[in-house]
Amino acid sequence: MTADTGVPLDETYSLVAKTVREHGISTPTIADVLDALGITNRVLDSRLHRVSGDDRIFFGAAYTVSWVAVRKGPSIVAASPSTWQEVRDFLVPQVVDGRGMVYVAGSGPLVTEAALAGGLSTTYLLEQLRFEGIVLGGAIRDRDVVAQSTHSVIASNFVPTDTQGAYRVESAGGTCLIDHVLVHTGDWVFSDGNGTVVVPAARLHEVLTAATATGRTEQDVLRRIRAGERLPDVIDEVGTI
Repeated sequence: MTADTGVPLDETYSLVAKTVREHGISTPTIADVLDALGITNRVLDSRLHRVSGDDRIFFGAAYTVSWVAVRKGPSIVAASPSTWQEVRDFLVPQVVDGRGMVYVAGSGPLVTEAALAGGLSTTYLLEQLRFEGIVLGGAIRDRDVVAQSTHSVIASNFVPTDTQGAYRVESAGGTCLIDHVLVHTGDWVFSDGNGTVVVPAARLHEVLTAATATGRTEQDVLRRIRAGERLPDVIDEVGTI
């Protein structure tokens, strides 16, 4: 898989990791850059938070799974379509190595009363397929297993109910919708203790370049404040906060 930049994913991931590490880039910085570039609807719902792992930033190219609610068909006596064959692709059998990627699943509005993943699936995705992290547009279950993981999982809440009989997988490796944010496979996901942002794949280099410059400015402003300068005066000079 490539990162939709024409560059192999492992090379792009290494470049992103180097940039984030050397310049201390955070999701607030990326969000500010996206705003400045006119790239809207890229910040995920604030109800989505870290349910395992620590608050250190993780990132990677999105691999998406789109869920849809099950509706009755023309026959009221027909079996529900939400069976194993209709949901098995949430375990993305086409992915054998998730390094450099973030697993992203959604169904439009946050799914808070049925779990989009659980302890077994997250363990499989993170430990066997080695995704960099998981972002769910809704609930998760099996708190006792999930909370013990050192890997990062983002979800809205824990709930005991799974999606069996209520949802099916519409597609994997295409797009998914999390509330108002449409995530394409190949977009770049960044998540830390502040929240989660999605950068369009085609704008990744542009956003990282701008975020690097913004990060330098912010570090300089912080240094000047600690040296005793007044923040309003510094902002008047640099034009940002």
